[in-house]
Formats: sequence, C-alpha cells, structure tokens
Amino acid sequence: MKDSNNDHITLLSDVSMQSNLFKDSLEKGLQLGVNIVTSGELGSSEHSDSLLGDYVLFDFQYLDDDRLNVYSQAKAASGKSIKEIVINCPKDVASTQLFRWRNLVGVFYIDDDLSLLLKGMAKIMNDEMWLSRKVAQDYIEYFRCSNTVTTSQAYANLTKREKEIMRLLGHGASNLEIADELYVSENTVKTHLHNIFKKINAKNRLQALLWANDNIALEERT
Repeated sequence: MKDSNNDHITLLSDVSMQSNLFKDSLEKGLQLGVNIVTSGELGSSEHSDSLLGDYVLFDFQYLDDDRLNVYSQAKAASGKSIKEIVINCPKDVASTQLFRWRNLVGVFYIDDDLSLLLKGMAKIMNDEMWLSRKVAQDYIEYFRCSNTVTTSQAYANLTKREKEIMRLLGHGASNLEIADELYVSENTVKTHLHNIFKKINAKNRLQALLWANDNIALEERT
C-alpha cells in the first residue's frame, strides 16, 4: 500500500451523531484524519477550496443538485484532481445517477457493512477503484467519445505487456485478476500500471480507462 500519510479525506455531510461515529470509524480503520464539511461551509467560506481533501466522500442520500453545484464550484476553485467516493448508494441505483461525478473511484451501497467499506477504502487509497464491473463499464461508455476513435501514437508506443494490461483493465479486471491472467505477480502489475500512468499522464485507473476510450481503437480493446 502506498504511503498515505499526506492524504486527507473529506466527508461531505451534515454534522450529526451518526456522521461523527462514521468519521471515528474511518479514522480508526484507515489511520487517517477525516474532516466533516457541510455544504453550507463550502458555500459560505472564502477559502472553500481548502476544505476539500484528496478524497471526498458523498452520502448519496445527502447530496441534492444544489449541494452538488456548491461542491462543483469549490472543486473547480481548488484545481485539485479529487477522487470521489459515493456511500449509502441504493443497490438498484441507475448508473446514470453516478455520472455526476467525473472522477468516481468508489461506490458503496446502503447495505454494505463497515468492514467492507474499510476494505474498499484501503484499495482506493492504494490507487485502485471500488466499482462494480457494470458501473465501471457504464461509466466508461457514457464518457466515450462519440466520434470513431483511432489508435493514437501514445498507445502504439506502449510495450506489448502494457497493452495487454490496458486491455484487461478495460474489461474491469482488478490487479489480482490481471496478475492471474498474465501469470505474473500483483506487484509486477502495479509496476506496469505505474509506468503506463506515467506514459499517458493519468493519475489513476479511471483516468487511464477514459484515456483508453479516446486513444485506442475499439477492435484493439477486445
């Protein structure tokens, strides 16, 4: 797991007994500080951009259109590439309702227990995603360029192994699944992903997937 001592988590929520208990559980489980920020604070502070951490958790039940607009303005002012995580999501939520978040890296459902959430957050803090395969594929499809994509020179410059990993990544495979498919260690996969991200200027898996949709012809993804 990468060193996360400098990472900060923001929980966008009203301050309540429930949110404080959740904050305490996250801090104990992840060994990281969690800051509860209300939508009102984001909307009224002259330095609202500084209230947002590297990771922002949204309660699906809490965030209406007005609150999302306040967050979006603060995010734009911050200039940060914030990783967005949705919690308390209904199990039957339509994927289209999640497309409001452009840097979505995790979705946790209303019936997920704390241990599962902590497990998923640990993956996210290790630069992985915590999305169902369907949500990930729907998300990518939604942001797919409407024009026919031709393979870019940047993709052509990747090594054969890196292209194999990008293909499996596009199918929603985890690091462990990629390692099993290619008969290599999970650490080897992480090293390849680090090199790929550097070559294509991506900060995380989701940005790499979106890059793939703009730079790799469809026939090369299958």
